[in-house]
Amino acid sequence: MAWPRILAMLRERLVRSVGSALNGVRDRTGPSVGSTEGVNMKTSGIFGAAAVFLLLAASAAFAANECPGASQMPWRDYRGGSLVAPTPEERHDVIDLLSQYAWTMDNRDFNGLAALFVDTGQYFHCDPGDVNAVLAISAGSLAKQFQTMFANLAATNSIATRLLSNILIGKREDGTFEVALTVQVTIQTIGVSAAQLDYMAKIYATIKKDGDLMKFLTLKIAPFQSGIQASAR
Repeated sequence: MAWPRILAMLRERLVRSVGSALNGVRDRTGPSVGSTEGVNMKTSGIFGAAAVFLLLAASAAFAANECPGASQMPWRDYRGGSLVAPTPEERHDVIDLLSQYAWTMDNRDFNGLAALFVDTGQYFHCDPGDVNAVLAISAGSLAKQFQTMFANLAATNSIATRLLSNILIGKREDGTFEVALTVQVTIQTIGVSAAQLDYMAKIYATIKKDGDLMKFLTLKIAPFQSGIQASAR
């Protein structure tokens, strides 16, 4: 069963469970939902914590097993592993897509960013060593989500600039390309401060040819330190 379908089922069951539980609390205590009068707060707190956990696990902001774990070394597959070298033309086209990604992000052209993904593509934000993505956004939601998350940069007249390096590209038998690289992100306030290193990250991408253009199937950003939030970048 596809992961999105599983998430949808979890959400539906959770909504039914929460609704039934809240109705039970209301029937027993009298006051309307939202009031704490007559409710056992210890029980309510436990129930609330469980509900929050399940909501996170069933939401679009959570994706299991989408990130490299602490012991995984995917870069080894690019030499003598399961991947073969792309042709020079294919390598050029993949690097061109990566460069378009960097320029698009630097200029906060989030409508243009969505166009770099296939329709079913996804963006994942990872924490070091954690196999579960802390943020998952579908290609169709990228523009709206990123316009909100990156509002801080626009409000302070600041820019972030991405420098891509150490690019590894391998091709699978099905014609898709696996990419691993590192990125340095600098940030500065225009006309006020010099560029300063903001953070460094690993980027993992799966890319395919969609018509005449290379596009992302998945794009995974894994900063070297925990706590880097997309909203600040």
